[in-house]
Amino acid sequence: MRFVFDEVFNSDTDSPEFEETYSTASSASSQCATPEPSPAVKLPIFKAIGSKKLVQEPVVELEPVLEIFLRDLNLHSKLIPMNEPVTTPPSIIASYSASILPPKSFHAPPTSSFKDQNTRASLLKAMEDSFQKKMQNLVLTNQKEVQYIRDNKRRLEEQRKKEEEEERKRKEAKEKAKREQELLRQKKEEEERKRKEAEAKLAQEKEEAERKKLEKQNERKKQLKKDQEAKLLQQKDKLGKAITNLDKISKKFWYYKDKIAQIKQDIVLPVKKADVNVRNLLSRHKRKINPKFGQLTNSNQQLFKIQNELTQLINDTRSDSLAYQWTLNFIAKAVVHQAETEVRVKPESALPLGKLTLYLLLQFPELEELFMARLVKKCPFVIGFTCEITTEKGRQNMGWKRNNEDKWEEDTSYDERMGGILSLFATITRLPLPQEFITTKSHPLPIALSWHILARICNTPLDLLTNTHFVILGSWWDAAAVQFLQAYGNQASKLLFLIGEELTFRVADKKYVGAARLRILLEAWQNNSMDSFPEMSP
Repeated sequence: MRFVFDEVFNSDTDSPEFEETYSTASSASSQCATPEPSPAVKLPIFKAIGSKKLVQEPVVELEPVLEIFLRDLNLHSKLIPMNEPVTTPPSIIASYSASILPPKSFHAPPTSSFKDQNTRASLLKAMEDSFQKKMQNLVLTNQKEVQYIRDNKRRLEEQRKKEEEEERKRKEAKEKAKREQELLRQKKEEEERKRKEAEAKLAQEKEEAERKKLEKQNERKKQLKKDQEAKLLQQKDKLGKAITNLDKISKKFWYYKDKIAQIKQDIVLPVKKADVNVRNLLSRHKRKINPKFGQLTNSNQQLFKIQNELTQLINDTRSDSLAYQWTLNFIAKAVVHQAETEVRVKPESALPLGKLTLYLLLQFPELEELFMARLVKKCPFVIGFTCEITTEKGRQNMGWKRNNEDKWEEDTSYDERMGGILSLFATITRLPLPQEFITTKSHPLPIALSWHILARICNTPLDLLTNTHFVILGSWWDAAAVQFLQAYGNQASKLLFLIGEELTFRVADKKYVGAARLRILLEAWQNNSMDSFPEMSP
């Protein structure tokens, strides 16, 4: 607490009721326990009544003698400066005031009486009381101001903390609302995505079910049609009324030619544009399937092993219709290629290859049409088709190839290829059904087709007959003549004699090598010597 002595005694100021003083001292020099500088206060000239109520003190008029006495005391020199704190307790001040004596050099006028002394003592006592009251009022006022500042500061601090807390809660609420909106948006997006996926999956499943249903219907129709055709052929064979219809043969040829174009359009090209996973799968299957046909031997055990391996590879693609069709088409091509390369130089190899092919035809009915299309493209003789080869188009239709010099292959090469393919076809027609299919399946390429080949070649116009016709008849004889005789008996004997005797005689002037060999086979049969391919070992 700080004050200026002038504020206590000097009342000659601009305001009759208040005095203003300003504290510039630091908080460190203050006696109050507050970190703030002491505020500027006005010191009213009041005296306290009790401990709280302040009343205005009457102005005391000093006598001339007393004024002289006070001036001699030189109280101004004894005052504490404004910037210094007052540390003297009131008791000390009181004792100090009581001990003040007039200077020795002061001599009261000789005319002063005892009354003057009493007046002076009374005055001093009044001054002391006034001083004490002013000090008490000053302390009380300062305490109130300090308390007010502290309360105000605490109130401001509480308000600041409250505002900060409210701001924090507002931000948290805003962030929480934002997170909830984001979660809601993500949830809606996820639900929408799942809904679309479910709809797409449902539509795909529905489309797949419709496609499979349609495929099954088509398969049933095709199977029914094949069964009807087979029954019709059997009836014609039994009645001996089979008649060669060249127009029908031609239509059948062009049907298979169109089928080749359809295979390219519906199977080969789509696979090139298919998903990379499908293409990789088919590429692996291709590498696995290719060697299987070259691994065939005269052993049934090896045959069964290859049958199972190929069946597994094909079944791996059943879930994808395109991959399944492509695999069957590739196997059909591979079988025909094996016939025109391996069987052409080793005819007896047609037996294991024919057994494998028959098993696959029975196991996978969709393979039959693909296989026949490939056969007819390479060797149209399998359906008894013949056309002129004097034109380039005619040679293409009859399966001729061009060599590396873009010239037509040699006649010998062409005849050998046709002989190899027809050996395989004839072998398949004369093979019996495997045990597991006897009661459930009918033969896809029955021996009646061998009858058709022989009959249609016999009915071919003479000007269209070439050496190739007799080469393939000789290949057929080696592969199926024994079983043909067993199947048709006396009728088969007549047909064999017809092609071996009469047909070769009609082209005797052309001196075909194939015709000469066919006559040798006829003579051997007439001498009770007819050989077939050796049976396979266990």
